[in-house]
Amino acid sequence: MSTFEDFVTLDPREVPLGGPRGMTVHRTLPAKRTSLIGAWCFVDHFGPDDVSDGGMQVARHPHTGLATVSWLFEGAITHRDSIGSHALVRPGDVDLMVAGSGITHSEYSVADTTILHGVQLWYALPERTRFRDQHFEVHTPPVITTGAARARVGMGRLRATDDDGAELEDTSPVVTDTALGMAQIEVRAGRGLSLELDARHEHGLLVDSGAARLRAGERTASAGRRELVVLPDATSRLELHAEEGEELRVMLLSGEPLGEDIIMWWNFVARTHEEIAAFRGRYQAEIGHELSLDQAPIAPIVRERAGLSAEDEQFGPFAAHTPAALPAPMLPNGRLRSRGRHGPPG
Repeated sequence: MSTFEDFVTLDPREVPLGGPRGMTVHRTLPAKRTSLIGAWCFVDHFGPDDVSDGGMQVARHPHTGLATVSWLFEGAITHRDSIGSHALVRPGDVDLMVAGSGITHSEYSVADTTILHGVQLWYALPERTRFRDQHFEVHTPPVITTGAARARVGMGRLRATDDDGAELEDTSPVVTDTALGMAQIEVRAGRGLSLELDARHEHGLLVDSGAARLRAGERTASAGRRELVVLPDATSRLELHAEEGEELRVMLLSGEPLGEDIIMWWNFVARTHEEIAAFRGRYQAEIGHELSLDQAPIAPIVRERAGLSAEDEQFGPFAAHTPAALPAPMLPNGRLRSRGRHGPPG
């Protein structure tokens, strides 16, 4: 597995979400330089956008082998899924959905949301749990503050000291399948924060607003809005300084190395091309596209590991009278390639 000896900046690319009247998101992970930070494998940053004439309108779609995390700064989203969850996600909430062997869900910004702003993240489930039962929860972490900074710890543990010596510390009760950290951190313009990090984990810092100066040992970097900076490996302390003029807001992502190669395609995470093809075929059959259920059986590995029978639905039922499900795109002509700590060459 390759290592990072210095800061690496991942630049965002614009991706349309929800069709021509939908919204644009800024995606930094996966990237050619790397596909993983710990188990984090997908980072979308959006807004602040005026969504009074559109917004997030993502109809029912599937996931396998991963967990999704929604975190909002402004606005609200309605979440509905095939295990019966129906929740309103608001700023400061951790919206965690574990897909396991297969789930479908939809996400719509609510009617009275005019500005939508936040991040959506995925983390890959490790081999030992990737066919586990599905799960959904919403947790609202408390705000912790000092004179220079404030934070919400959505996952894992945060410990930091501001430039007056005041401490920020909290631990999230949210349980994940692999050790992960996620925290929203805000630092007043011109002030600084020293973060204690687990040197065994991988770390990334996504800038939402403002500009940051970073120092890890003798290495330094700067980061601006929408950039995701991967920290050098074995970093145990990060000095984070907010430039003058605007408050800094960042998302700190961290996690133990996944140590596994994965294949990501559309909304699926798997280990082989054949698994992806089977997931796609079964989903299409379950929503009434292309093949019949008999022609697209549940993959043997899913039946074995998830305890499903041939007659079960891999992606589950969905509430009636909701918008039609999104059909899957066509698979590419070539074989899908695995991605690890560094993405495929080129």
